[in-house]
Amino acid sequence: MSKAAMEAPWKAGARAVRDNALPSLLILTAATALVVSYYHVEVVKKYLDMLGQLNASGPWVFAAVMTAFSAGFIPWCVRMCFKKIRPAHPLLDLIHSTLWWAFMGLVVSSFYNLQSYFFGNEVSFSTVGKKVLLDQFAFSILIGAPFNAISHYWKDHQWSMAELGHALRPGWYRRLIVPNLLPNFLVWLPGNCIFYSMPPDLQLPVANCIGCFWALMCVRIATHSRAAGAIPHQSHPAA
Repeated sequence: MSKAAMEAPWKAGARAVRDNALPSLLILTAATALVVSYYHVEVVKKYLDMLGQLNASGPWVFAAVMTAFSAGFIPWCVRMCFKKIRPAHPLLDLIHSTLWWAFMGLVVSSFYNLQSYFFGNEVSFSTVGKKVLLDQFAFSILIGAPFNAISHYWKDHQWSMAELGHALRPGWYRRLIVPNLLPNFLVWLPGNCIFYSMPPDLQLPVANCIGCFWALMCVRIATHSRAAGAIPHQSHPAA
């Protein structure tokens, strides 16, 4: 058994945090600059508001298409550019990725709307804090992380039900999910604070901007984690 395969899940997660601290910081810095610019730079506000209006005019279509593009299509294009991480069945991989992330875009958009219903949309420490806590320590842990990991594991093992059943034997959450929770929190805890500080119609677009870069980083993590049986994932459509 390899050293990677014997590594404790929390240690694998800590190693992933260390290895990806710099790209995570760059992602969050760019997202923070976008939000600050929205509130202080008129031209940025103008174009982001146009995006928000597009979202408001067709929220279901917007959520599905934008999430499929940012979390599914763009990472697939990157994988196709590098032989080492190129999918074995490119067309099937593309279909799976785009359909899955279109579905998750609808799930996440519904979750954001539900939070707005219960907590409101005031940009305050209390409101944003409640949304972040519910997002990261309920939705992500119980829905986003495991569902995305299972979907990607199944895809990466050629849609084999036998492999999926083997992966889901007792202890599956510890093996598949725990190694990825720490790097996930590294990006998405501050990431949540960033996009929940935006108007409701812009929360999903900003989350998808973060999620797109996070998905690209997950491609990088994947090249180092296959031996451990861990599947990098997003708890956003992004989760």
